[in-house]
Amino acid sequence: MKSEPPKKLTPMRAIRAKCLDCCCWQPSEVRLCTTKQCPLYSYRMGHRPKDTAGEQE
Repeated sequence: MKSEPPKKLTPMRAIRAKCLDCCCWQPSEVRLCTTKQCPLYSYRMGHRPKDTAGEQE
């Protein structure tokens, strides 16, 4: 049986993997994350946030 080659690790996939690692590999816990001060919080679902243009601290 042939295995598929691994998917390319993009920055968004790396962020998603870090969030899963932080939440003990439980996708539901990533969704429920309350650590809003984490710099990766807005990206935790594997997508860019919709309103990043012009966002400043």
